[in-house]
Amino acid sequence: MLQLSRRISYTIESIISVNQIIAFVYVIPLALTLSGCGGDTTASNLPKNSTPSSKPLPEEYRVLASHLSMEMKSDPGHFRDNREIAEIMADVQSTLLDLREIKSNDKEIMYLSDQVQNANTLFLQCINNLNALPKPADEGTLFVGSMLDGFFGNFLGSYHRGLDAEAKQNALNVELQSAIAAVDQLEAALLLLPKVAEKYSATLSDSAGRIVVDFNESWGDSGPNDWLVLQNRGETLKDCTILVQLTGASGKVRKNVHFLETWPSNSSMWGRYQSGEKVLGRTVEKTTVTQVQELDITIYSPQFATQIQYVYQGAEKDKDIVQICKDLSFQGAYQPYESGVIWDTQRGAQITLNGVSFLPKCRVDVAFRKGEQSKGWHWNHDSWMKGETKSFNTPKGGLTFDPDRVDFEVSFPNTNYKYKSTLTVDLKSGK
Repeated sequence: MLQLSRRISYTIESIISVNQIIAFVYVIPLALTLSGCGGDTTASNLPKNSTPSSKPLPEEYRVLASHLSMEMKSDPGHFRDNREIAEIMADVQSTLLDLREIKSNDKEIMYLSDQVQNANTLFLQCINNLNALPKPADEGTLFVGSMLDGFFGNFLGSYHRGLDAEAKQNALNVELQSAIAAVDQLEAALLLLPKVAEKYSATLSDSAGRIVVDFNESWGDSGPNDWLVLQNRGETLKDCTILVQLTGASGKVRKNVHFLETWPSNSSMWGRYQSGEKVLGRTVEKTTVTQVQELDITIYSPQFATQIQYVYQGAEKDKDIVQICKDLSFQGAYQPYESGVIWDTQRGAQITLNGVSFLPKCRVDVAFRKGEQSKGWHWNHDSWMKGETKSFNTPKGGLTFDPDRVDFEVSFPNTNYKYKSTLTVDLKSGK
């Protein structure tokens, strides 16, 4: 599949090593939170059954959609990253060869084919130009060269070295801007695919449990990607165009389009959605939104079509976080009061994260208790890494007794999930 924006990210990483373009590596999450599918979908007012299409889907549409649409895989581990430039260029050239053979009576198919060909041609030109252009020295080379110039009094040499690097980078940026324009053209064509597919689709009907949706948003150590899982519990489907609209907490919307030539019965297909990467002040390859609230999914095929609204906020998101945190644990130690020469060490607790590799932004409530006595405070942390020990020291004079237990609660924004534990203090040892 084409996915031109992904190819731009790979090509940039392979061709250029400069400060303003940051290469990234995606890690396929292995957490059990991504296994299986969610519950049944919400009820709809659509008819119970689809009426199959009377118009056969043109073969030209299959060719176009297979090259243009976003990937879906039967296993999340099948997604690939960091491909070689030669392989990317070969794929683009193969796409051009296939699309140039398209001859269709459907004017919309021909229009989209032309748009995709133009975008691919522009992208190939950008790759060739980027390969041919001289590259600026990396930051370390420039620093060492400037240091030597300065040491030997060659200030003009240092100045011209910087100008040369800037000129080379500007030339590269021109080509990158053209590549980004190709991405924009491609994405505009992608969003028109469902419009064509609808003409050859069965009528919309209630999913009635035939298609089951599950969504997993990136959180904590689950990995950097959001994941959509669609399970087909009915008969095998052919030529499915799938429009997925994600809506975030701020109201921002992202539309993604997939195509499955064959979707076997009782099988699940995975879609990977990413937060994107900054290139020249633009975010490319962004296929998700922040704090996904709901997904509106439309499936078109000649046999069957349906619309599904899946609400992710609330219980659906909470159950994912519960699964991610199933091994979460902490190790704690009480910090008794200690008088010092310059300052005193106040009572508090030292708590270490175990069980998971990373926790995102969280609030920690700690209550120190002894009999009827109780004093509590809370702390906010941007992150917490496995093995990291955080100190929860009380303010001066705030805690006047040594507790026999410490109640510990961790909560997170945008979810009702909370981790609670009680740490027992050994009063004899003071730990």
